[in-house]
Amino acid sequence: MRKHCAFLLLLFISYSLFAQEKILQQKVSVDFRNITMYDALMQIERKAGFYFSYDNQFIKNQKKISFSATDAPVKEILDRLLDKEYHYIINNNKIVIRKKETEYITMQGSFFDNTDQKPVEYVTVYEPNLKIGTMSNDQGHFSLKVPLNSDIKLVANRVSYYDTSFTVEDKRNTTLRIGLTPNITTEETFTVHSIERHWLARSVISTKQKINSVNLKNYFYERKFQLGFWPGIGTKSALKGQQENNISFNVFGGYAAQVDAFELGGLFNIVQKHVHAVQIGGLFNLVGGSVNGVQIGGLNNYVAGDVNALQIGGLANINKSNTTGLQISGLYNQTQLFNGLQIGGLVNQTQNINGGMQLAGLVNYTGQFKKGMQLSGLVNIARQVNKGAQVSGLVNYAPKINGFQLGFLNLADTLNGISIGPFNYSRNGKHALSVSVQENQQVNIAYKSGSYKLYNIVQVGWLNSDIAGGHYLFGYGLGSEWKLKGRLKMATELINLHYTPTDHFDTDYSNIILQPLLIYQLHKNIQLYAGPRLQYQQPVETENNAYYSNFSRNMLPLIKGKKDALHLGFSVGINIF
Repeated sequence: MRKHCAFLLLLFISYSLFAQEKILQQKVSVDFRNITMYDALMQIERKAGFYFSYDNQFIKNQKKISFSATDAPVKEILDRLLDKEYHYIINNNKIVIRKKETEYITMQGSFFDNTDQKPVEYVTVYEPNLKIGTMSNDQGHFSLKVPLNSDIKLVANRVSYYDTSFTVEDKRNTTLRIGLTPNITTEETFTVHSIERHWLARSVISTKQKINSVNLKNYFYERKFQLGFWPGIGTKSALKGQQENNISFNVFGGYAAQVDAFELGGLFNIVQKHVHAVQIGGLFNLVGGSVNGVQIGGLNNYVAGDVNALQIGGLANINKSNTTGLQISGLYNQTQLFNGLQIGGLVNQTQNINGGMQLAGLVNYTGQFKKGMQLSGLVNIARQVNKGAQVSGLVNYAPKINGFQLGFLNLADTLNGISIGPFNYSRNGKHALSVSVQENQQVNIAYKSGSYKLYNIVQVGWLNSDIAGGHYLFGYGLGSEWKLKGRLKMATELINLHYTPTDHFDTDYSNIILQPLLIYQLHKNIQLYAGPRLQYQQPVETENNAYYSNFSRNMLPLIKGKKDALHLGFSVGINIF
C-alpha cells in the first residue's frame, strides 16, 4: 500500500513539473515599443492566457522596455525582461515572479611580501562595486564573504605597499595567496587623519580602523542611509569609515567619511571629512573637515575645519579653523578667526575676530579684534582692538584700542578712544595724582586717569566742619582736557561727592560739582590749576539748613533751600604725574 501511494505521489509531482514547464514553454509573439514593465507583463498575460503575481516595487524601479519577439517561449521573454535575476513559481494559472536570492561563499586567503615572503599584516581587501571588505589579521590571513554567481575583482591596499588588484574566477578554490610589492620610495611615513589623533577618537576607534583609513586613502563611497551601533561593529566594518552618508543613525556611536543631511548619535559621532546640515551627538561630535548647518553635542564639539553653523556644546566647542555663526557652550569656546556671536559660560578664546561679540561669564580672550564687543564677568583681553568695546566686571586689557573700555581697571598701551572706570592706564593717556583745596576748607586728593578726551576721577578728602572730627568725603567723576596755547590748557570736570561724619558712617549729604579749570603746565610732570566751582546740593530729608551750612561755608549762594541748594565757589590745586 505504501509503495502504491509513493508511486502516485511521484507521478503527481512529475505531472505538475511537466505542466509548469509546458506553461513556460508556451510560445507567444510580443512587440514592446518603449513601454513600462507593467504594460509588457499585461501584454504577455493577454496573449498567453494566464496572469502574473509579483512585488510592485520591482516594476517601479525598471526602465522602459523596447524589443520584440516572434513565437518565443514565455520563459525566454521573461528572462530577457528581467535579466535572469528572477525565478518563476507556477500555481495553476498563475506565475509568481520572485527575485533570486544571491548565494555566497566564504573566500579565504593570505598576503605576503614579494621580497622576503613574510606575511603582511593589516591589509585592507575589498570589492569596490559591491562595497564589501575586510582586513587581514596580524599573520596576513583574511576571510571575506562574496557572491557566488559572478566574477569577483578585489583590491588590496596597505600603507607602504603598491595597491594590488586581482580577480577571483574559480570559486571551487577559494584559498588564495597574494603577494604585495613594497613601495618604499614614494609612500609617506605611516600617519592617520587629524581627527583620529584626537584623544576621544583614540579611545573609541581601534588601531585596525585607523590603519584602514590610511590603507584606503581616497576610496570613499556614497550611501543614502546608514544605521550603526559602534565603530567596527558590522559585516562591512572595514569600509564603515569610508561611507559618505546622507542620513546616519548611530545607536551608540558612529565613524564615517562625511555626512550630507542628518546624523544622530546616541553617544558620539566621528566624521573624517565634512558635515553639512544637522549633526547631534549625545556626548560629543568630532569632525575632521568643515561643518555647515547645526551641530549639537551634549558635552563637546570638535571641528578641525571651518564652521559656518549654529554650534552648541554642553561644556565646550573647540574649532581649529575659522568660525562664522553662533557658538554657545556651557564652559569654553575656542576658534581661530570668528564672525558672529560667541557665548561661553566661563571662557571664550579666539585668535582673531573680524566682526562680532564675545560674551563670557569669566574671561574673553582674542588676538586682533577688528570690530565688535567683548563682554565678560571678570576679564577681557585683546592684543588689539581696531574698532569696538570691552566691558567687564574687573579688568579690560588691550595693548592698542580704538574704541571703548568699561571696567574697574582698564589697561592699554595706546588708547585712541575712551576708558571708563575707577582705574585706567594708557601710555599715551592722562594719569595724574591731584591735590586741591576749596574755599569751604575742604581738602581733596584725586587720581585722574584715562584719555585726555574723557578721563576718570576717583576722589577722597576731608572737610573741616562744625562736627567734631569733620567729614570724610569720597566720589567719582569725569573730566576732559584740551590745549589752549603754549603752556595753557583747559579742563572741565563733573564730580559726584558723598560725605560722612568721621565718627560714624552716614552719607545723607551729597553734592554734584561742575568745575571749569584753567591749567598751567609748570613742568613736564607738574600742572597748576584753578577755577570756579558750581556746587549743587542734592535733595535731603533729615537735617536742617544750619547743618548744611558747613558744606557751603564761604560760598556764594545762588539758590537757597533746605532740600536742595546751588552755590558758587572756587578750587585751586596741583596735578603731579
